[in-house]
Amino acid sequence: MNKHDELSGTFVLVHPQLINDPAEKKNHIGIIASAELENDNVVVSFGKDGQALFSADALLVLRKPGDIQFDALRDATQMETSDFKDLMQVMLLANSPLTKDHRLAIEMARENQTLMEYSLASLEEELGLRQSYALER
Repeated sequence: MNKHDELSGTFVLVHPQLINDPAEKKNHIGIIASAELENDNVVVSFGKDGQALFSADALLVLRKPGDIQFDALRDATQMETSDFKDLMQVMLLANSPLTKDHRLAIEMARENQTLMEYSLASLEEELGLRQSYALER
């Protein structure tokens, strides 16, 4: 199975601060229908609201549960207790085998900036596609 097949069915959040949003879907949750990563084309389904095409950096996905937990524990003393508890719940939902739990985790993160920062990352970043244009010395 290739990366394209693995991405199908993955819940995503369209970046809430997306500047160019012709589909008017920013801050909406959808499911990846298909991905053509070499051309940076990701088709996201929004159920009855149809589909839209995005680049990988316009979509946020859940980070790996272990990464969420590591960062939350590292910074626990610097965040509100309620945020820490909610973040642990998001981590547990992200670790669940049930897709409905993954959607619930993204819904929780969408409503709280701290949860979003700790539990979501761009699809581009999670796939390691981010390009570095810095010149080597």
